[in-house]
Amino acid sequence: MSRQIGNDRAHRIAFFQRIIDLTGRDAIDNIRNEKLLNNAQVRDFINKQY
Repeated sequence: MSRQIGNDRAHRIAFFQRIIDLTGRDAIDNIRNEKLLNNAQVRDFINKQY
């Protein structure tokens, strides 16, 4: 299992490096911001009083 986790991590790093090479920028901040926005929207929906 640790070998698979290592392989997944290596693939993830290679994927993000390829995005940086192609676009010239790191997309990780955009991904984090989208996740935060989505979490806030879900939280607002769950907490909404009807």
